[in-house]
Amino acid sequence: MPSFHFQNTTIYYCLSEASENEDGDKIDKDETLVFLHGFLEDHSIWDQIIPSFLQDGYQCLSIDLPCHGQSRFNEAICTMEFMANAVDALLSELKLSPRKVVGHSMGGYVSLELSKLRQIEPILLHSNFWADPEEKKNDRNRVIEIVKKNKALFINEAIPGLFAPINKANNKEVINQLIKKANLIPASEICAATAGLRDREAFYSLDNNQRFSILHGDLDPIIPTKKMLSELDKVANFHLFSSMPDVGHMGIWEDPKTVISSIKSILIS
Repeated sequence: MPSFHFQNTTIYYCLSEASENEDGDKIDKDETLVFLHGFLEDHSIWDQIIPSFLQDGYQCLSIDLPCHGQSRFNEAICTMEFMANAVDALLSELKLSPRKVVGHSMGGYVSLELSKLRQIEPILLHSNFWADPEEKKNDRNRVIEIVKKNKALFINEAIPGLFAPINKANNKEVINQLIKKANLIPASEICAATAGLRDREAFYSLDNNQRFSILHGDLDPIIPTKKMLSELDKVANFHLFSSMPDVGHMGIWEDPKTVISSIKSILIS
């Protein structure tokens, strides 16, 4: 994977060009989509999603965010702002000006921070826009202490819990692969990212008349639908809210076809 040096870390990324048509010519569409993974994940979560957009002529950029994949980090707290600044610097280095950024869970928080730096529309996939309440902040602190003592215990319990119960059996292999990759992340970096999640700010409105879209799973164990609908009532301007039935927090695997079609609906609306 190519890499980019940013401050005290190195960011690894994958930039894929649009597919060719039947005549072997590159599809004429000069637009980039950015895909940002969630907590304990890496750029590869998009491997079954991106090809569909390449076929539509989009150039696609997926990134290992700091503390994840191959992108290492050496500080105590890795904020969503730092991650967004790293993405912004990479986009400048590659001379890319994307209009839409798809962020899964933590990646959605990063996309919201990125909207302060660029004129983009974040597409929040199983993500939200409010800050952690005190109870959730305390939960994050407990996670940090658990990870310090037994990283594997936390990962082995956390990742399966992201899937809706009805989808766990069909995704057993995926869950095992996610656990295996997450266990490669140093404990200190899981703690740093957790602290960054804990300290993020709310985004009930974006600057410069920007807006965001939300793709939500009806069975999301992390972001209850009732909470999402209640918070949406407070938002000044959002583009689209789309709910996916029988999907938890991991629609990329639980229902990839609906995830793809929903993102495409946002792109053309």
